[in-house]
Amino acid sequence: MGKRIWITWETQRRSIELARKFGCKLFLFDFPEKTRYLKCLWQTFIAIYTEKPTVIFAQNPSMILAFFVCVWSLVTGVPVVVDRHTTFLLSRKYRNTPRILLFKLLHRLTVRMATMTIVTNQFLAEIVEKLGGRAFVLPDKIPDLKSSTNLLLKGKQNILLISSCAKDEPIVEVLEAMRLISYDGITLYITGNNKKLEKAIIDNAPDNVIFTGFLPEQDFINYLFSVDCVMALTTAEYCMLCGCYEAVAAEKPLITSSKMVLQEYFNKAIFVDNTPSGIASGIQLAVTRMIGLQQDIVLLKSCLLQDWEEKYQRLEEQLHKFEKDLCRKI
Repeated sequence: MGKRIWITWETQRRSIELARKFGCKLFLFDFPEKTRYLKCLWQTFIAIYTEKPTVIFAQNPSMILAFFVCVWSLVTGVPVVVDRHTTFLLSRKYRNTPRILLFKLLHRLTVRMATMTIVTNQFLAEIVEKLGGRAFVLPDKIPDLKSSTNLLLKGKQNILLISSCAKDEPIVEVLEAMRLISYDGITLYITGNNKKLEKAIIDNAPDNVIFTGFLPEQDFINYLFSVDCVMALTTAEYCMLCGCYEAVAAEKPLITSSKMVLQEYFNKAIFVDNTPSGIASGIQLAVTRMIGLQQDIVLLKSCLLQDWEEKYQRLEEQLHKFEKDLCRKI
């Protein structure tokens, strides 16, 4: 194995886990200021120039990062693997503003120029290949998480909604669902930076809902292992949720949105419509079937770990070929 580096411009569990598995030196550049892109680009240049890697992994987002490393690959011949998340503009119609047109141009260029593009599901792989790219499907690795303490929580049954309070999360519908719950003693904990939400949404939340705010990593893991059930929801199509992987890692019953890619991969979960009644029904079903669901998730975890390892081995074979080809050129 040659020298590999992984570059990301945001903190994301997938990048951390995959960088470790692929034996990469991880470079995480995350600057919040207005000069973010200039600083990130400069640090990326320094990292690549100094390390002289045989393979460069880059996370997309950022599209700018993906384009930069693809240009580097074009000039130097160093293979570039872009780990592409859900930056495909699939969820809604966009007006062709200059920014969107630039995004679409870079989208096509990075797909074509990358030595390989890693995606999380087959639907996205087909998009990449239709655009002339080379795709490999590798879902998130089930993370290895460990709790440091068991938290004393409020409810008889406690549910954790793993959230970043993003626009694709049906937070309002979840709050309405908690008003419909007929079981006493159920408490929902919602993670994430709730400052992104309107103040009225938080102020009018029912009493059986607690906003934790943004949690440090270990605090989040402690909540994850202390609750009885985990929920992760999205309105986006073809989006694999980190929260689902984290629920499986902790071997917790999972409630998630009835989206095709989630139903195919997390097939032991409870799937719900993103409506108050649908979410409420899913929660009540989980409470009544908690033990059986937990056993199902343990089985699912074992299957997913084996499936992922097989995919990883196939990808490693291709990476070794890239590295050998680079050595021949040198």
